[in-house]
Amino acid sequence: MHDHDDPAWGPVPVRPAALRWLLLLPLTLVFLPLWWVVWVFLAICSSCVATVAELIVHMVPRAENGAIRVLDATLGRVPFVPLWCVTPVALVREGDTAYYQARVDRRIEKQTRRVQTSQHRREYHRDLELGAHYFRGAGAGYVLHVASEQGWNLHQLLRSHPRRRLRLRHNGRPQADCRN
Repeated sequence: MHDHDDPAWGPVPVRPAALRWLLLLPLTLVFLPLWWVVWVFLAICSSCVATVAELIVHMVPRAENGAIRVLDATLGRVPFVPLWCVTPVALVREGDTAYYQARVDRRIEKQTRRVQTSQHRREYHRDLELGAHYFRGAGAGYVLHVASEQGWNLHQLLRSHPRRRLRLRHNGRPQADCRN
């Protein structure tokens, strides 16, 4: 699975203050709106391609999986919030391990509750993707430790990278309530 002693699974090193305030924040303020315009343009183009692909799927049997993979390969590869983006909260909380740990705990608890209370056991509730900006100060190892206690594991099919993104999947079984 993974080695807890590997530094790749630990917290991401703190960026220097000059880099954060003088370079990353202005880049975010200038280029992030442009990035979102490009992302929306790609989404519109993908939906146009999807309509054509749907026509092909209706005419050619078994083409549906290929069409889904093509759409996933376009928008699934382009993140809505890129890795170089830095929010003002992230600038202030840089290196604050307790903040990131609490953030991860809340997100995993919320998603676990969603899985356990889902009436129809929808498959999409069982998947959880966390970008590195979400667990930067806590580390991917901490996320896996907390998530595994609640029934989450690394996704079997989708790849995870401890410095970029973690893709988790819930086993779908309700947790036993140990409180008395």
